[in-house]
Amino acid sequence: MSGRIFITGDKHRTFVPLFWLAEKETLHPSDIMIIAGDAGYVWDKDYVYDMESLQQVFPGTIAFVDGNHENHALLNEFPVETWNGGNVHRVGERVLHLMRGEIYDIYEKKFFVFGGARSVDKDRRTEGVSWWKEEEPTAEEIEHGQKILHQFADQIEYIITHEPPLFVRSSIRRQKSLDDDYQFPLILNEWYQSMEHQPKFQKWYFGHMHVDQEITEKLLGVYHKFVEI
Repeated sequence: MSGRIFITGDKHRTFVPLFWLAEKETLHPSDIMIIAGDAGYVWDKDYVYDMESLQQVFPGTIAFVDGNHENHALLNEFPVETWNGGNVHRVGERVLHLMRGEIYDIYEKKFFVFGGARSVDKDRRTEGVSWWKEEEPTAEEIEHGQKILHQFADQIEYIITHEPPLFVRSSIRRQKSLDDDYQFPLILNEWYQSMEHQPKFQKWYFGHMHVDQEITEKLLGVYHKFVEI
């Protein structure tokens, strides 16, 4: 059975936008919502109540790429299983964490996802309470993602990341500072350039910057909106 796929951006543990969606759309169990990082619903041991609320307001599957503002230590405690061809952490009956560098075949569409970013406010947060060092992709994770991206480059139709490619920042009014040693956005530049003209590639969606904005024809920031594929 085929359903709809909605892409949206950072939710930071709020449910209000989901109520808006439920009021606007007639939602079905076959629908899938993908959050491009900073979902925030797995934040502390009370996450089970958030899972109940999510599944009450959205009847389908909620899947999220991890952002920088997540409890990565808690996420990594969940067992890994396979969903639509890729590895996930199942954090609720219908709530999934999409893992870095994985490929998913969803309703005959092939998705590549990669979460993580560096927080610009980590100096104002407490490690293990409101900030986790696992937020930033490791060299090994980036190497894995790059290998998978190149392996399936001619098949991938959609990419979802939290961090955008570096060149995006010059087009966005809301700026976030970058440390000199933070190279991940530059690597994403290279990934975008390698994918831009691939035959099946349609769109790259990113969160993190808190904008609903088209950067190029194939590169879009998502935040409040729910973009239906």
